Amino acid sequence: MINERISKLRKLMAKRNIDAYIVPSSDPHQSEYLADYYKTRQFITGFTGSAGTAVITTKKSGLWTDGRYFIQAAKELSVGEVELYKMGVPDSISIEEFLLKEFPNGVAKIAFDGNNTSVAEYENLMRKLPSFEFITDVDYIGDIWNEEGRPAKPDSKVYIFDEKYSGESTSDRIARLRSMMKERGIDYHFIGSLDDIAYVLNIRANDVQCNPVVISYLLISENTCNLYIDKSKLSQEVADYLKENNISIKAYEVIARDISDIEAKKTLYLETKKTNVAVYSSIGRGVNVVTGLNLTSIMKCHKNEIEIKNTKNAFIKDGVALVRYLNWLETGVSTGTITEMIASEKLLEFRKQQDLFIEDSFESISAYGANASMPHYKPSHENPVKIEPRGLYLIDSGGHYLDGTTDITRTVALGKLKEEEIYHYTLVLKAHIALMEAKFLEGTNGGYLDAFTRYNLWKNRINFNHGTGHGVGHVLNVHEGPQRIGTAGNEYPMEVGMVTSDEPGIYISGSHGIRIESIMVCVKDEMTEFGQFLKFDNLTVVPIDTRPVDKSLMSEEEITWLNDYNKMCYEKLSPYLSGHDLEYLREQCKEI
Repeated sequence: MINERISKLRKLMAKRNIDAYIVPSSDPHQSEYLADYYKTRQFITGFTGSAGTAVITTKKSGLWTDGRYFIQAAKELSVGEVELYKMGVPDSISIEEFLLKEFPNGVAKIAFDGNNTSVAEYENLMRKLPSFEFITDVDYIGDIWNEEGRPAKPDSKVYIFDEKYSGESTSDRIARLRSMMKERGIDYHFIGSLDDIAYVLNIRANDVQCNPVVISYLLISENTCNLYIDKSKLSQEVADYLKENNISIKAYEVIARDISDIEAKKTLYLETKKTNVAVYSSIGRGVNVVTGLNLTSIMKCHKNEIEIKNTKNAFIKDGVALVRYLNWLETGVSTGTITEMIASEKLLEFRKQQDLFIEDSFESISAYGANASMPHYKPSHENPVKIEPRGLYLIDSGGHYLDGTTDITRTVALGKLKEEEIYHYTLVLKAHIALMEAKFLEGTNGGYLDAFTRYNLWKNRINFNHGTGHGVGHVLNVHEGPQRIGTAGNEYPMEVGMVTSDEPGIYISGSHGIRIESIMVCVKDEMTEFGQFLKFDNLTVVPIDTRPVDKSLMSEEEITWLNDYNKMCYEKLSPYLSGHDLEYLREQCKEI
């Protein structure tokens, strides 16, 4: 089927003498997670991971993805002709290098859908392939998919996100945004990223699975605030609410027209990574375009006191659900009837029992044994894997509650373990503790913080091919910037109020995978003569399994941290548990 689709694509390419067609993993808003309608790269390659770019030439087809997906991609691509190109490894070849190799004379016609490609990606291609011709107005994947029955566009209803959860009124957020614009001399700010729009307007929806956002654009100036959206998604209550906050409702399709109407000499601000080529191309001559990080992204990454307080409540509820789930799993695993997918669905049941639960914050990674060696493994009923009373089981999951978003990974022992599993688990735990206990000078970015985590792995010649930490939204996207902790970290510093994950891991293909993830908030530490120091406070309230720990590899400080953390979990969760669940919690929180 994949090869047939690629064959159809090549026939369409031939009609316009196109040499290569690029298919990114994105939508018109450059979202990480996509509504089914926009999963064009998955459709043409068969690869279901959330990150990757496909390139199809007249003779070859390839998929570029990062270390989180190497094992998964190799499996999923084996059914077709698409070749895997690994990013971030020695001797890896980039998309641009691949195209230069395929067309060594520097002459080629490259096409992509400008609606689903960011300005930043396009500018990168033009910079590295200056002699190539680019066509940005074709959607060949859509043409092929429509014949097969493409999913409908999302049509969820918008609801108001109450100020008691957000901690700030919509009018105040808009005023704060306008103040930032005025300070920078900005006349218009275009916002295409869905979570930024939901944040500043205090609205939520469900247009993207596990992401409470609505497909829309926002264009704001000193005196106007225009929301471009399918009006059928708005109830009268929501429409009135928007009107009360002086937000004009416009048809989704007219954003390019309104962008083109911005007068010459006016300053238009936008983020090139979050703006698609089609919208950008509509900017008129003489408009002063200034680029940078969306100002709303800077606003929303610093959680206010109400958001943090509410998030702590959400994590306690999530902890209750996780403890009940793990007790259920360990009690029933000996029956031989629990598969990875059955377990994942059971966890959702436990979360649904919690107050103010909305939905999962991402598809749970329920991975037993060797499957856990794929960091973004997807269980399924079609390929059922039974969980057995031996080895390690990894569960990476999260939930959206009206009061907060959670993301947690725990790896637990279900029976006898191999020495290597115990060794690797202990190293991951040491790495996790090192970051959680870090003290660092104000202004430190995620690249430096990553070294705290990887030190205990690197000195044993071990590494993992994914980031150590990502920002977490407040009842928004579970992956949020601008902060990031990783070897490929960015220059944005860790700052007070940022909520970020701590998730080191070790993955041994064909054997096991281990990851321990908790969420933390950045807070002030001490002010010394050297400056203001910062640290992290842990938000996650789920015991860390001590059964796979080799105590001889742990320092006294690390053992104290682990015992104190599990004691805290018992104190916070025990009032909400009873019977066998409480007994299980007590056992899990025993000192080592």
